[in-house]
Amino acid sequence: MFSIDDFSRLEFLLGRWRGEGPDGKPFYEQYERPEPNVFQLRRSTDDTFTEHSDGSTLTFQAGEVISQWGEFTWRASSIAPDAASFDPINAPGQFSWHLIDDATLEARHRWIEDSKERQSTIALTRITTGPAVRR
Repeated sequence: MFSIDDFSRLEFLLGRWRGEGPDGKPFYEQYERPEPNVFQLRRSTDDTFTEHSDGSTLTFQAGEVISQWGEFTWRASSIAPDAASFDPINAPGQFSWHLIDDATLEARHRWIEDSKERQSTIALTRITTGPAVRR
């Protein structure tokens, strides 16, 4: 069970980030907190953030922190001031975020494919904290 204060620890995500997918193509993510119990992620194809390709939502509800991306759902298993881990409810694997420093965020994914555990790590670089950050 988590509290709203635990949920607030996810503010390390706030701002705009640039990453590079496994295919070598850059992607851009923006994290905002439009409501006390909601974080919103919007992914863009370029650094103007004018067109959004997809996104996800983190919500605090009844002591749980739930991540929803399309049809996939995860539940937070741990939240710290600089990291968070999520286990699948209805998703192909686990994921976590780890803030390496003020400018670097790592997204780690683990899943099973062909009876083997697979893993990937993507580094994201902070573009700006900008107006998306609410502290």
